[in-house]
Amino acid sequence: HYGHPDIMNKEYMMQQGGVSKATKTLNLSEDIFAGMDFVLRGEGRTIGHREYFHLAKGRDLGFNTVLAFFSKLSSGAGEQLLTRQTMRLGQLLPLPEFLSFFYAHMGHYLTQWAVSW
Repeated sequence: HYGHPDIMNKEYMMQQGGVSKATKTLNLSEDIFAGMDFVLRGEGRTIGHREYFHLAKGRDLGFNTVLAFFSKLSSGAGEQLLTRQTMRLGQLLPLPEFLSFFYAHMGHYLTQWAVSW
């Protein structure tokens, strides 16, 4: 995701049709959609998360750059909210896992909107 490479098993991804989506807006979060499709396909597939720190890359932290980055994140979260994958994950995942998935993606933005309203 955003600036960090994702490592995916090519055979699994090819079996489920790849990672690309047909619309430009869904391509913002194609790695997230690939993970959602991966979980929905079942068959004992799990997603492992590893965090590696590599220091030494500087980023522009101007207001417009940060605003553009967060606009990209929120647009991707909004598109996730409209998809069938999110509904199907809501039916498949146990409640604690779904709540953590929801808040880590689109729920954060909905909560911020509700609090500021």
